Order: sequence, then C-alpha cells, then structure tokens
Amino acid sequence: MNINLLEALDTFEKEKGISRDVLIDIILKSIKSAYKKNYGTKNVDVEMDNKFTKLNVYQVWQVVENVENLQEEMSLEEAKRINPKVQIGEEIRKKINLKKDFKRIAAQTAKQVILQNIKELEKKALFDKYVSLRNKITNAEVLKVADGYAEIRIGKLETKLPEKEIIPGEKLLQGDLIKVHVKDIQKTTKGPKILVTRTSPELIIELLTTIVPEIEENIVEIVKIYREPGIRTKIAVKSNDKDVDAVGACIGENSMRINELLNELKVEKVDIIQYSDNPEIFIKNALAPAEVKNISIDEENTQAVVYVPEDQFSLAIGKGGQTARTAAKITGWKIDIHTV
Repeated sequence: MNINLLEALDTFEKEKGISRDVLIDIILKSIKSAYKKNYGTKNVDVEMDNKFTKLNVYQVWQVVENVENLQEEMSLEEAKRINPKVQIGEEIRKKINLKKDFKRIAAQTAKQVILQNIKELEKKALFDKYVSLRNKITNAEVLKVADGYAEIRIGKLETKLPEKEIIPGEKLLQGDLIKVHVKDIQKTTKGPKILVTRTSPELIIELLTTIVPEIEENIVEIVKIYREPGIRTKIAVKSNDKDVDAVGACIGENSMRINELLNELKVEKVDIIQYSDNPEIFIKNALAPAEVKNISIDEENTQAVVYVPEDQFSLAIGKGGQTARTAAKITGWKIDIHTV
C-alpha cells in the first residue's frame, strides 16, 4: 500500500498539537485492529517505512509440529515454503496483499477507527492545552450577544458566558475583548468545556495581581475581599514591607493602576482599604471616607456601635446602605451607625 503521509502528518501536528509518532501509532494500530476483526486472525503485524510512503501488513503464525489452529499455527513443512531456514517454535510472517486481500469493509473499519482515535486525541490535546487556565483569568473575544448569554472565544475554545456570570449593568458587544475568570475546565464527550465568569471575587484578585507587581511579589497582600458585582467591591490589603504603602501601591501613581481595574469592570466601583488586626481601626478604614468619632466594641457578639458626625451619617451609610453593608461584610462585624 503506497501512501503519502509525511506532509499530512506535519500539518496535523502543527494544527492539532498531536505528535507525528502518536498519529502513526494510531494508524498502524487501527489497520491492525480492522484486519483482525474482519479476518478473525489474532496475530498481525503492521509496519511503515521511515519515509512514511509504504505500509506493509503481515500475518504471523507460530511454527508447530501439530497444527490445531489454522489461524495462528502453521506446520514446519508449509512454513519452509515461505522461509526455508525457519524452525519449530519460531514465528513465520507472510506479507498480505492489501489491494487484493484488504476488503472494502475492512478498509472502512480502519478509517473509522483512525478518525475516532484522532478525534479523541484532539480533544485530549485541547484539554491539556487549556487546563492550566483553571482558576485564572484570561482574555476572551465576544462573538455574539444573545438573550441570556454571550458567546465568547478563548483561543480555540468557544463557550457561553451566562447572563448570571456577566457583571450586572455592563453591555457587551460583538467584537469586545474582555477578561474572564476560568472557574473550571471539564472533559466531555464533545471535547473540553470551559466554565467562565465575570462576577467572582477571584476575577478582581487576579486582575489586581496582574496590575500591581507588588502583589505578584507578595510585598503587598490581599487579606480580604467582598464583592457585589456591578455595584461595589471592597478590598483590604496590607504590606509585608514597612517601606511600601499597600493602598498606595494598588492605587498607583495618578490612580493609573486602580483606573486600569475600573476600566475592565466598567460599571463597578472599587475601594482599596488598609487592613488591620485591630477591629476598631479596620472598621474605621472600611467606613472611609466617612469620619468616625468613636466606636464601641462588643467582641463576644462581634458587634460594633459606630458614632459619626451628623453631617457624615449619610456618607457612612452609603446609597441604599451600600457603604455600611460592605464594611460589615469585609470586617466580619455587625455595625450599627449612630450620629454623635
């Protein structure tokens, strides 16, 4: 059987990420399996020359004194007609004329097995390529916006970004380039399935880590985060270097770093606050920019009564109770705000 596979194998290796050796192994095993299935023989060898231009199939028999299985055994007398030097106990091989002996149905079987195996390998190669994105952020292109979801593409993978995973209030358009957090990547019968979101706190953490080198280097540490997607995110940070201002590092010179984050989130506000092990200081920081005059702490019930000037009350509460609510969530304290 003369074939010209070299160019096709190279192309497939580049496009699908499956090595030539693996592809050849699939082809040889598939032809072997198809021949054995259609001719009922167990012992078959399939070989390909180094130039990938010639394929040879051999049926193999065990040379025995008394033949009991014609499919697997051959007498010494008959074997010597093929190889005069063969001895009992050795194997004898006979080349099969593929054009003559390899029936159409066997060829079709081989082709189906080859394509199925290659398809499975392609799925595995895609999964292996993208599995490293799990729990990370990545770039995605918006292909289509429909009711209830947006179709997006990440590299060669296409997936849906459900409406519940889109930041409330943001308007995605076809052609937009966005950041998404990869929640998971799963193996399915149709290939790898990638699950993404734009509403998780992890998206903010990963974004800020890529924007602020000090976080990547563990000089600045994100201690706590609370997010209400599309409304407000509050992030508590601390510095592991006394010479580095954690909040200032996250804000950046002329607010460049925080603005980069806000541009990605579009409709969402972000507060960066200084973390403190002292609950009074931490609560004061969480309620900023409202001025806190006094705090009464009930550690047993993790409750805090906060006193602010009358003209600061609305600021401390925030629109719809937003500031007070996010402060309570990120500090873990129940906060009751009163005027002085």
